[in-house]
Amino acid sequence: MSKLDSFLGLIDDWKRGDLDSVSARLHPDVVWHFSATTKPPAHGRDGAIAFLKAYGEVCVTSRLRLFSHAENESQLFYEATEDFDTPAGRHVLVPYAGIVDFDADGLITGWRDYFDRALIDDQVAGERTLPDFCEDLVKRPSV
Repeated sequence: MSKLDSFLGLIDDWKRGDLDSVSARLHPDVVWHFSATTKPPAHGRDGAIAFLKAYGEVCVTSRLRLFSHAENESQLFYEATEDFDTPAGRHVLVPYAGIVDFDADGLITGWRDYFDRALIDDQVAGERTLPDFCEDLVKRPSV
């Protein structure tokens, strides 16, 4: 199975709310920098699942889309758009990139997401929308 297929499987598990299947794809000692430059990482499966539970309270409908990717024997790089609705009915749309590390057994050992955290927070609060000049970044065919 390719790194991309494994990652997309995890995303499908998350969208279905199947956190046990998500957890099974993670190494017990995974380190997930879910907001690499602005928040401390989640450590271990329990930390990653705790983050996803908290995120699930903000993101009620996820339309995550991947646009491009590259992989080698141990890593997947991807370019994507986070696209979700909040419980208050606000629409959040942010381009981002990530790198996922895999061990020899295909488990995720590391995950780093890079994006404009303030843009997400401001959209969740209803204070800002995606700038017009970013539209071409998010309106492309996805993988």
